[in-house]
Amino acid sequence: MIFDFSDKINQNGLKVIFSNAEESSISKKKAIVSMSQTHSTNIEVVKNKKLVYSNVDGIFACNKNYALQVKTADCLPIFFIHKHENIFGVIHAGWKGLKNGIISKSTELLKSYINDFNEITAFIGPSISQKNYEVKNEFIDYFGNEFIDKVEDKFFCNLKGVASSQLQKLGIKNVIDCNQCTYENKNYHSYRRDKTSKRMIGLIYYE
Repeated sequence: MIFDFSDKINQNGLKVIFSNAEESSISKKKAIVSMSQTHSTNIEVVKNKKLVYSNVDGIFACNKNYALQVKTADCLPIFFIHKHENIFGVIHAGWKGLKNGIISKSTELLKSYINDFNEITAFIGPSISQKNYEVKNEFIDYFGNEFIDKVEDKFFCNLKGVASSQLQKLGIKNVIDCNQCTYENKNYHSYRRDKTSKRMIGLIYYE
């Protein structure tokens, strides 16, 4: 099953899609660049026709011949789109990546290619919602009280809120959340719900 979020971004020729299958038909049209994700803050710019990046959780490209792939099952897939198409990219951001600064590392990279962050849109794809993401109380130390709800003796973290706040503080004001929860939508793979090894495949590319 394919989920197309391209209309939420509304940039001519740009596609952001998700599949709950391991492969997508896009593989016949573009060279797909993937990551061996490790909840790191490591990011790379695609070059030299390298198609698989190990120990990397963010990839960016300037070449429209590539489709960039991310795998998630509750963590945040965050896509970066430039108005004038100088660069595009995607990061895999779970709580570890958000805590350790993968968003700030991404914006540092983007500064080498873009002068004005008002020209950047960040799109948060399907990921777990706060009410379904129970955490330990030390998450208050990681992210602050504003992103933690306490319900009776349980704590719930708003990862999407954390990411959006970090992006905006770093200058990316145009943040779009698709408002889809992987835990609640049974069409999406969710580790929290099913303890599954399956992952959603997200792709960003230009037609």
